[in-house]
Amino acid sequence: MNDGHSIPLLAYGTGTKWFKGSKSGEPSIDRTLVDSVKQAIELGYRHLDGAEVYGTEPELGLAIRESNVPREDLFITTKVMHGIKDIPRAFEKSLEKLGLDYVDL
Repeated sequence: MNDGHSIPLLAYGTGTKWFKGSKSGEPSIDRTLVDSVKQAIELGYRHLDGAEVYGTEPELGLAIRESNVPREDLFITTKVMHGIKDIPRAFEKSLEKLGLDYVDL
């Protein structure tokens, strides 16, 4: 990237298999997903991919915090779909769900 950072080639994604979608009510945490992301980090994955539409941002953020790997050593991506009309607010919501201060892409 033009700021000197690089994007890790391989990413561990939290879509498709883990897709929960947008469900009403208080989201439940899928511990299997949290443990899976933590294992991916232990195996050396540093690019973690999420999206608002998957409904898995809380698990991704929890796994990152529980991994004890410094946030700056990870490359986190997320995407918005439902909040497309207000991108800044959509990313604020994603950051809240992730429990992070920033995403990389």
